[in-house]
Amino acid sequence: MTATALSSSNIPLAETLVGQLHGLLESEFEHLKGGRTDDLDELQNRKLVLLEQLAQVAPGQGATEVDLPSEWRPFAEKAKACRLLHQRNETLVSRKLDAVRGALAALQVSAEGLIDETYDRKGKLSWGGARRRTPQNAYQDV
Repeated sequence: MTATALSSSNIPLAETLVGQLHGLLESEFEHLKGGRTDDLDELQNRKLVLLEQLAQVAPGQGATEVDLPSEWRPFAEKAKACRLLHQRNETLVSRKLDAVRGALAALQVSAEGLIDETYDRKGKLSWGGARRRTPQNAYQDV
């Protein structure tokens, strides 16, 4: 943390930037929640630019509340709120990825079972030993 970063003249700009970051994180959450991934790359790029700008004008992560001048405390609270929003978004992304991985795993297991039941070792159709899958027996041997 530099003396320049703690200059009280940087406070209005830092608060504006952290406000923009807050709005962007809310927008990111709405996009993630709604499954609208088309604009996520643009949001990520804007977020990186904001974070770089904040790093230039505001106290960094290493600044503790004890070291922080009182005039920077409102900014620090807003930055803390942004961190919580980021963690919320990260949790949502992780849950969605876990759901996709689970669906892919189920499809792979299901597809492997169908291949074993419908093809012999030479790759020819083998209807004799195959049993028809129904909702009741679909995952019995999985």
